[in-house]
Amino acid sequence: MPHDYVEEELGRRSVFKSEQFLSIDYVPEALPHRELELRTLAQSFKTLITTPGRTSQRFIIEGPVGTGKTAVAKRFTEQMVQAAERRGIHLHKLHINCRINKSEYLVYLRMLREFKPKFPRRGHSPEELLQMLVEVLDVEDRYLLLILDELDYFINQRGGNILYDLTRLMDDRLNAPQRLSMIAVGRNIPLDGDVLDSSILSTLQRNLMRFERYSSEALYAILEDRVKIAFENDAIMDETLQVISDIASEHGDARYAIELLWRAGKQADRNRVKIVIPDYARQAKVDTHPELRKEIFATLPIHNKLVLLAAARQLKEVRSAYVTMGEVEEMYRAVCEEYGEEPRAHTQVWEWVQNLNAHGVLDTKRSGAGQRGQTTLIGFSDVPAEMLERFLMELLK
Repeated sequence: MPHDYVEEELGRRSVFKSEQFLSIDYVPEALPHRELELRTLAQSFKTLITTPGRTSQRFIIEGPVGTGKTAVAKRFTEQMVQAAERRGIHLHKLHINCRINKSEYLVYLRMLREFKPKFPRRGHSPEELLQMLVEVLDVEDRYLLLILDELDYFINQRGGNILYDLTRLMDDRLNAPQRLSMIAVGRNIPLDGDVLDSSILSTLQRNLMRFERYSSEALYAILEDRVKIAFENDAIMDETLQVISDIASEHGDARYAIELLWRAGKQADRNRVKIVIPDYARQAKVDTHPELRKEIFATLPIHNKLVLLAAARQLKEVRSAYVTMGEVEEMYRAVCEEYGEEPRAHTQVWEWVQNLNAHGVLDTKRSGAGQRGQTTLIGFSDVPAEMLERFLMELLK
């Protein structure tokens, strides 16, 4: 009878009680070291409940990756909806990732489908979708609190029309209830006169909150909370948490800290031991990198991943800070053959390179003195090429 590896694994003891609490999508009830930010949002948005329809609110949250921006926005909007329900106000929260919904049309369609789930995908302009949304909100006496996540990526790709549309949508309703309020989230949202007019700009600049990187002490407190719900009792040594906190504090990144914690736990399970020791955390650091975000790479089309893999391999091979666009294209054709894909033409590849640059993973610059002609140079400032190559090959399996 063949060996049943699945049943063997299911029957094996684990240091984990529930791994779901270490997911990037999980938002804990308490957010250590972000109490002030939650209070600031509550003070700014409370008029949505005290005087519903009288005013709308717009707020911007900025900060590096892993500083709790999205978690704070989600937890706050959840509390707002609960407070509104207790007072008989129909307030809805909606989180939209602008890296996935890559056009105004897709964002507005997602907003309308919150209230009309079967609304057809085709046949209307973005402006018509917005007007229909307002009509639905008016007819059903509802309010929407919108989180636009990774908005900086969207604006860099598409421009600032989306902010203009959404802010003007309510400004034009002088004698009607204000139905839409918004929280924009991003690393560094471009706010300048080239993107927005002065009235919108002044409102958004007044309501801007910058999240700073977490300290080692703050990361330790965050990890402590996660350990209680994700791991079996006494499975994690205090020294292990301290090592992870110190490693992740270099970037001030809670997501990175939580991923290190999860990987260290996995190492303990592989070794069939009951305690996660500091060495497992150190090994986890070798195996991962704070800039390699699965949630970013998972949304990339396959040829974007292949171009990125080609750039990583070329940089690893020549051991240089930058390689040329031509060198990457040559490697890309070899990578396409390896993965059974038809390589695309130069113009398309160039567009993908610009897209990957906008994702913040790949760096580009124009060639300077000492090189014949003008070409695009490609490099990585945040991720070792060899580590990125391994990561992408695993992803492409």
